Parts: sequence; C-alpha cells; structure tokens
Amino acid sequence: MLRPNYSKVSRKVIIASEYVRAEDNSTGYFWERAIGFLHSSGLDVEVVNYTRIMSTRVRANSLLRLGLKIDVTLRLAIGVIKTVRSGDVVFCGTNPETLLPILGLVCKARGARLCVLVHDVFPENLVAAGVLSEGNLILRSLSAIYRRVYASFDRAIVIGRDMRELVDGKAGRSLAHTVHNWVNSDDVKPLDRLASGLIEKIGWKNRVVFQFFGNMGRLQDIDTLLEAMNLSTADNAAFLFAGSGIMRSAVEKSCSGRIDRHALPVDHGYSQSEVLSSCDIAIVCLDARMLGLGVPSKAYFSLAAGRPILAVMNEDAEVARLVTEESVGWHVPAGDPVALATMIDRIAADGRPSLSERCVKLSKTRLSAENALKEVRQELRKLLP
Repeated sequence: MLRPNYSKVSRKVIIASEYVRAEDNSTGYFWERAIGFLHSSGLDVEVVNYTRIMSTRVRANSLLRLGLKIDVTLRLAIGVIKTVRSGDVVFCGTNPETLLPILGLVCKARGARLCVLVHDVFPENLVAAGVLSEGNLILRSLSAIYRRVYASFDRAIVIGRDMRELVDGKAGRSLAHTVHNWVNSDDVKPLDRLASGLIEKIGWKNRVVFQFFGNMGRLQDIDTLLEAMNLSTADNAAFLFAGSGIMRSAVEKSCSGRIDRHALPVDHGYSQSEVLSSCDIAIVCLDARMLGLGVPSKAYFSLAAGRPILAVMNEDAEVARLVTEESVGWHVPAGDPVALATMIDRIAADGRPSLSERCVKLSKTRLSAENALKEVRQELRKLLP
C-alpha cells in the first residue's frame, strides 16, 4: 500500500467552531485570538464556521434548541468534510455537543486527527444543570456513548486540572493537557476603583466593595451569595452586581430598597475595564456540582483588572486552587452561606486588600495569553505529521 508523502504536502489545522468572534461570547473570544495566533506562528489554519443566534423563543423550548444544535452540527460537519484531508488536524470545541461524535467519525474515515478544546463536559453538565438526574436511563445511555466519543479523541485540551481528571476518566487513558484560561492584557486594563465614577455615584467610596460580574445562572451558586449578604454583619461591606441571567430577578429582589449596602448597577455606559475595576474584591461562585465541568472565565478577567478573588466553590476546583497557590484571594466552600458571610466580615474588617499588583503580575506572566496559546500550538504540532 502506498503511503502519502507528507513532506511534499502541507497539512492544515482545521478549526471548526460555532463562534469565532470575540463579541459573540467567551468561546468566540478564545477562538478569535487563537486563530490569529496560530496563523501568525506559521501553521496553515483553515476555519469552518457557522453561527445561528439563539432567540428567546428557541432558548425557552428544548426541542427548538435541539433543532438549532443539529442544524449547526450538520453545517459545521459538512464544512469539515469538504475541507479535511489525510494528515490534517481538526481542532474544535465541545459545543454543540452533537458535533463531537460526527467529527470523530469524519476524522477516522479521512485519516485526520482530532483535538478538542473542552470548555464543558457532556452529559455530566446536564446533571449539574438539573436537566437529568443521576441514574436516569437517558443519562446512562448518553454517558456510555460519550465515553466512546472521548476515547476517540487524539488529544484534549482542558482549562482546569479538575476537568483534566474528569476527562481522562471518561476516556479511560491519559488524554488531556491543561491550558489555563487567560485574558489578553490589551482587553482589560487595571484602573483605580474610583475611575469610572460608579462607586462615588452610589456613595460607597469608604466601603469595601464586593462585586459579582457576569452570568447570573443557576450554577453560579447565587442563592448562597444572597443569603450570605443577609447574614453579613460588616457595616462597611457593600455588594455590586453587573451582568444578566436567569437569577437576575432574585438578585434584584434581594437588593431592592437596600442601596445602603446592596445595589444592582446599570453597567451600560461603562467599559468592561471600568466595571471590573469598580470594586475591591471580585466574588466568583460556582455550584459544587460543577467540579470538573467548567472553569469561570470571569475570574481571569478580574485578575487582569487587578482584583483579588473570593472563590466560592469546591476546594479542588481550578479557580480555588489558583487562588490558594498564588495567594491572590480567599476560598470558601460552595453552598455554605455562613462560611461565606464570616469570610466577607473578616475581609471587610481588614479593609481594602493590597493585592492588585500581585493579581496583574500573575495575569501577565503565568496566566498570559501568549503562554496559553503557545501551549495550544505545541499540542497541535504534536498531532501534525
């Protein structure tokens, strides 16, 4: 049998993703910069992209959501089939979930290799989200299918050590390499806490301001934070919220009529750097069921803004490990409002922490975008002939 002469043929990295623009979401933020970096570092990169915006109506209907995922999956898969050749590397993310089994088959049939960037672990994330329960027949079936899917990957890149342990367990072998989350230092600037005028506007100049930024979803352990705010006895503690999500109404209700200690700011008119810098401590919450299933990117944005992290999550979660190892904040377990309130009171009693320089330095060195993308490039080059 004749073997292909790879020395005479340039092999490509084919990136298949629903989102490839930073303005789309955090997934697009990564892919846009990864594509540019890989191009500039000499790899032959081809992008297969198809995006469909999920309307409110579609988001509220599980069948419509599934139909949209299948449409995106088929269009991306067809694009890869038209592009991929033997010896190429297909590089994709974990969404839509329905894409992974198809790309595994396509790569096997075409003699290509598959590298997956894991941001979410399916179907385990369905349990954390309350969609399926442990022991459910559908869950058991999906788990069996996706163990085979993960085992078919040539390489996985994960964004947390807890995630690596879970992915390796699913694959039944050492498959995953950890590449930390990151924020480009040009995108978030550390500013003085009063730079935006927001803190002064609401009269909190002399308070220790804790901020929750980003998605207010069910898996962000918002209930624990809201209960801890009510239990906190520190007169100088204040709580700022910026973001949206299904739990926003609960946050608004908790903050209603309590401008002395709580507020839900309207963040329109402020830049991302101004919002992130309008606090003293960033609170990053994650439901304990999310261990190994996700790593909150918001933590890395807050570090880039020079704000220490109060991590409310399982102690083995990536962000909790990072905060402890690098001494850039504090950790309390998820689901324990008493422990969180006690920590809030302790931090507030100590006054505003002087950890800004340490946070920014960490963001620009160990957690830099350049370091992360170099590791991604290295993993892809290992797969090219």
